[in-house]
Amino acid sequence: MPKVVLSGYFGFGNAGDEAILAAQVAALRRLVPGVELTVLSGNPAETAAAYAVAAVDRGNLTAVRRALREADLLVSGGGSLLQDVTSNRSIPYYLGIVALAKLYGKKVMLYGNGVGPVRGRLNRLLVRWLGNMVDQITVRDAGSAAILQELGVTRPPVEVTADAVFTLTPAGREAAEAVLARTGVAPGRPRLGISVRPWRRLEGYKAAVARAADAFAAAAGVEVVFLPMQHPADVEVSGQVAGLMKVPARVVTERCDVPTVMALYGAMDVVLGMRLHALIFAALQGVPHLGIVYDPKVANFLNIVGQPGAGLVEDLDPERVTQGLMEVWHRREEIRPRLLAVSADLARRAWRNAELAAALLGGGGRT
Repeated sequence: MPKVVLSGYFGFGNAGDEAILAAQVAALRRLVPGVELTVLSGNPAETAAAYAVAAVDRGNLTAVRRALREADLLVSGGGSLLQDVTSNRSIPYYLGIVALAKLYGKKVMLYGNGVGPVRGRLNRLLVRWLGNMVDQITVRDAGSAAILQELGVTRPPVEVTADAVFTLTPAGREAAEAVLARTGVAPGRPRLGISVRPWRRLEGYKAAVARAADAFAAAAGVEVVFLPMQHPADVEVSGQVAGLMKVPARVVTERCDVPTVMALYGAMDVVLGMRLHALIFAALQGVPHLGIVYDPKVANFLNIVGQPGAGLVEDLDPERVTQGLMEVWHRREEIRPRLLAVSADLARRAWRNAELAAALLGGGGRT
């Protein structure tokens, strides 16, 4: 049976990255019958239980080397692995895994990655050197492809697909409503879902989000619900923003599986999102949204789905945020079908990631 090792930011409680892993596992199992999957994880026991896969500690070099030696293919990604904004260790780590796989003569695919910014000289050299050694590259947006081209990655050809998460199906609405009920969210009222995250010790955006949420809630008569994407960091920040508000707001503190987190975003009427995958979860369920740009990947995605930005997190203007929310709120009936159509196209493109991975294994089955 073909054996695949999956390398990414897995096992750290981030719903976006866990959704990527869930999508990869489901897609590869669908297209490569009998495939054996091993995940490099920050929490191997949890990952193995959640996805019925083999999992090893991503920091255990002996275990990682053993998994790579036994594999036919290394899948690196998706997510924003090749960037040095959140950490200067990301690129050396993930490309170190790529280098090990190539040392053992294994095929390697960069799978639906978001790339950049890459600012450090050594990191730029590593991306160019190892990027040109892999067997297949797909990226989730044209901006990532442009960065690879600028860095000198010329082989293999870079194909623009879409984020792997677009192949996933959320849980049923009843799962989301049960969580919301346990959180104290009453049924019947329209809802504003908010995703915030800590970023570079910035504080000003928290007050800006709180003021905008207050103003929008008063104008549109919505209930405000914070939907953390990563535990515990996002839960803490969500509580801080909710504490600055005048209107009562709820924070979903329950840690849910990926399909349920997705369904929670689908149970909202409009979303204000800072996390990229909060916006992706909203888009694939046709929920109008406004994005807070803390990273170019957020702006890239908003451009793809045709949704507005609220501004940069560094100098977020609450009045602009409120205006943006009112705009998508008033146009929500027009926006919803357009988002669903765009998401259906992105889902078709996202399946291309798995098809190319299957082809590297000698398969290539179609969806």
